[in-house]
Amino acid sequence: MRSILLSVFLACSLVSPIFCKEKEEKPDIEEKIEVIGKVPLYRALQSVSVLDEKHIREFCPEGLKGLLNQSPGMLVLNAGNPSQFSYSFARGASVNQMLYLVDGIKLHDPSSSLAGNFSFFSPQLIEKVEIVRGPLSNLYGSSAMGGVVNIITRKKEGLLLSLAAGSHGTMESSVHVGKQLDNFFIFLNGDFLNYDDTQANDHFERRGVAVHGGYEQDDFSLGLSFFGTLVDAGIPWNLGKATPHRSYEQNNFLVSMPVVWRIGSKSQLDIKGSLHWNRYDFFDPDDVWNFSFANDSFMSELQAKISTRPSAMLSLVSGFDFSAQRIDNMNNGEDQIAGLKTEVASFYTDLQADLEKVLLAGSLRFDKYAGLSGVFSPQVGFSFNLNSHIKFRASFSRSFRAPTLPETLNPYWGNPGLLPETGRSIEAGADLFFKSLLCGITFFDSHYTNLIGFSPLTSRFANINNAEISGAEVNFDWIIIKGLDWRMAYTYLHTQDIQYERALLRRPQHALTASFLYRKAKFTLAAEMTFVGKRLDYDELLWSVSENSAFSHYDFTLNVPLKKNITMFCRMNNAFNSRFEEVLGYPAPLRRVLLGLRYRVAN
Repeated sequence: MRSILLSVFLACSLVSPIFCKEKEEKPDIEEKIEVIGKVPLYRALQSVSVLDEKHIREFCPEGLKGLLNQSPGMLVLNAGNPSQFSYSFARGASVNQMLYLVDGIKLHDPSSSLAGNFSFFSPQLIEKVEIVRGPLSNLYGSSAMGGVVNIITRKKEGLLLSLAAGSHGTMESSVHVGKQLDNFFIFLNGDFLNYDDTQANDHFERRGVAVHGGYEQDDFSLGLSFFGTLVDAGIPWNLGKATPHRSYEQNNFLVSMPVVWRIGSKSQLDIKGSLHWNRYDFFDPDDVWNFSFANDSFMSELQAKISTRPSAMLSLVSGFDFSAQRIDNMNNGEDQIAGLKTEVASFYTDLQADLEKVLLAGSLRFDKYAGLSGVFSPQVGFSFNLNSHIKFRASFSRSFRAPTLPETLNPYWGNPGLLPETGRSIEAGADLFFKSLLCGITFFDSHYTNLIGFSPLTSRFANINNAEISGAEVNFDWIIIKGLDWRMAYTYLHTQDIQYERALLRRPQHALTASFLYRKAKFTLAAEMTFVGKRLDYDELLWSVSENSAFSHYDFTLNVPLKKNITMFCRMNNAFNSRFEEVLGYPAPLRRVLLGLRYRVAN
């Protein structure tokens, strides 16, 4: 059955859309993408994916990971269930070379250069996700070597309630309330998730809240936002053995104050101040060598930019960022790092010339970290609209990742002489925009130097490696007939680890997601297949590199309207109970079924 479904998905993914006849109508693609400076999608020179509220509601993906994997060029692999650490790769770039934003504010942990944890963010809090595949250090600085993900939280008037329960003790609930009174607004979001998998000590609990309020008039707006999550989870496996008492807690809190002042008809000033605190606590009383670990990181940031239009053809954006970072660390009950600090100041400018069918763009950013030489990050590119349906684009970028505080200042393995990781990338692609069809293809080539790793010769971090990555992305979004949509995202990667003369770990040559959405008056059915090809990985038991097998899994979501404001939904993840390991040594969850109700009242 699985092989038949896989064949159907792949066959449909290879069907050429050229047989779909289209009227010469311009599609509704006027929405501007915030993460690249409110440039319309059909003019953007970057490779951009946008997943909106409708898509999120119909597919009900399992967390942020499920959303990201629906974009070409993106791959997120979990070390076990979704509550465990995630390894995200954007066009093969390393896990610490991808920058995440929440409503335009950097969600950054200056204490870690390892994998992230995507379980802290509930899809019920998300209104839209903007994904830029490819370097964007020219606008966002360090860690934007692989791309940028901007998560926009829900800000809609009305009421939305969701309650669900399912297998493995799963309970999931969320609430959203939004209200606008004259020039004042307030939006409240909350969510809760709990589950216990079939393995011992595989529990997970998340509690999240997001609040956004403020005042807005024609030429001025002032907001205050708060985002916070509390996560408590068990870690059932370590080095191939069961760990019944191994667990972690992670708390994230983000406060920001955005101010927008429109100066006349041609200028706008944006100011954002933010505070971000992250705490991670690890416990395992059975681990003789490392029974506890606690890490605190704190980052404050001030961003200011002014956007102007000197003429009808030119637009100019100039900005300034200042950030202060601090981390504290305890290991086995003793202070290992206390009050390590650094500061960074950044300046950037972006100039665009709109020459009717051609959009030319050039930008340059300068970042100065305390104790490091300044880094320049340029980008130049163009997009050419042959007509209202066909766009060509190309760009060249330089990017970087600054060493983290532990990599430079840790008293045991830090190296103050580290250089920033640097990248050089070029890409070219084409996009088609029709009423029933959106598709694109992108070719890219990147070279990374001064990559930071742990040197066994010096027992410290060092700039020890280079890497080369090239490949192609293909994406389709096609309304085959009324009520039947097909989406496909395919990525081909060729990676080369220069130091070890092999492919980079956990980067498959082939990755594919294909999904269908069938809409009827009485129900909506979404089906999604994910395929990840074989890849090299690190075997923790053998302390060597081994090949991890390819895998595929299927997810299904059914939405059934019961009344005007009430919808019943059922989600089935890994529907055919496939056994595989996304990360070698950590079994992926088996089938999970969730059944729930959604109540929605829109103003």
